[in-house]
Amino acid sequence: MDVSSASFIPRRAADAAEAREVLAAEGAVIVTGLPDERSAIAYGREVMGDKAVRIGTQFEATKAHGEQEAAKVAEQPADSRGRKRSFAPTEERMVAHNDGFAFGDYAPDHLFLWCERPAARGGDSFLVDTSRLLDLLAADPEWAAVAEFCRTTDIDHSEPNYPQDTYAPIARTVPSGRFQGRYHPYLASVEGPLEDQHMDFVRRWEEAVVAARDTGPMFRVDAGEMICLDNYRVLHGRDGHSDPARRVCSIWGWSTDAVAIPDGPLDIVVPKMPKTPKMRLSA
Repeated sequence: MDVSSASFIPRRAADAAEAREVLAAEGAVIVTGLPDERSAIAYGREVMGDKAVRIGTQFEATKAHGEQEAAKVAEQPADSRGRKRSFAPTEERMVAHNDGFAFGDYAPDHLFLWCERPAARGGDSFLVDTSRLLDLLAADPEWAAVAEFCRTTDIDHSEPNYPQDTYAPIARTVPSGRFQGRYHPYLASVEGPLEDQHMDFVRRWEEAVVAARDTGPMFRVDAGEMICLDNYRVLHGRDGHSDPARRVCSIWGWSTDAVAIPDGPLDIVVPKMPKTPKMRLSA
């Protein structure tokens, strides 16, 4: 099945108002003319508009920083199911994912990827619209059951050794009415009598995501540009590169549409769930 149309190149917007409109309709938009990290954060807040609650840089994506984090994660053990966390080297194509997946309901609903300096070669970006991907699967008799599974069956969204406090389907409508479709490489079925059967569906969802990533278009983001993403709906990643000077900031934003909002920083190297009570918000 051809799922390449689930992967797309976002439009560029002239101002924050247009960016907000395109982001809501299409799941991603590119904005330009942002000379520094501070202006990128301010612009991200403007794009979120009156719904903005919290925004800030989560981490900087550089080769050196990635290698430091990867070394720490490599020391972490496998879990009881044999799952082992790993951060791939920058030379490899990134796994399609939503940022903050380790934190479940506390993951940001907005993501802003600001580019200070692109790689001299490689490092191009890709996006996968999970809503579009599920529609493509549902329309194919051989894949319709996978789409139905993704929309109706609870699975385990946690990372190895860092459990979350709830299970949920791969795709759902959150309390604010926003669509959410998720993927990351540690998705697992809930342990029990249907574990193996459900894991087969999880693997087929993975197959569809990888196909969309590898058959769809990629695009380049230049210095001073920022990709604004609906982090609930759109998976993202980049191609491999080896440029030590490449620097992109991953800026996480929470709006009143978010399922839950943490009251402090989140650590992706040791992704323990926040201890604060969930703030389940509706529009």
